Amino acid sequence: MEPTTQIQTESLSNAKAAREALKAISNAVKPLVKAGAFNSVNEAILSTYKTEEHQEFKKFWEWKSQGFTIAKGAKAFPVWAQPVKKQASQETEGEEYEFFPICYLFSNAQVRRAANV
Repeated sequence: MEPTTQIQTESLSNAKAAREALKAISNAVKPLVKAGAFNSVNEAILSTYKTEEHQEFKKFWEWKSQGFTIAKGAKAFPVWAQPVKKQASQETEGEEYEFFPICYLFSNAQVRRAANV
């Protein structure tokens, strides 16, 4: 297997694992959302990520626009992004479905104020 193909395969495998892990967390918090403890699944997921250290979560570009950089080696926290409507295959023409991409957030504990260059 060529190195590029191997990297692509590993990346795809990591994405599938991240999606499966996010599905598991989502299924665990759904009863709390239905009970009214949270307004959304993402809100409930973020509550599971919150600790004394990790309090505020934002996208990479949101931190960057506020003058922060992400610490080297920081691992993002996955949540669901806005659903995207997709067209099903040609055999089921006309049918649409929603695809939920993954959005990656970083916490206040993972960012540093950017040095002015």
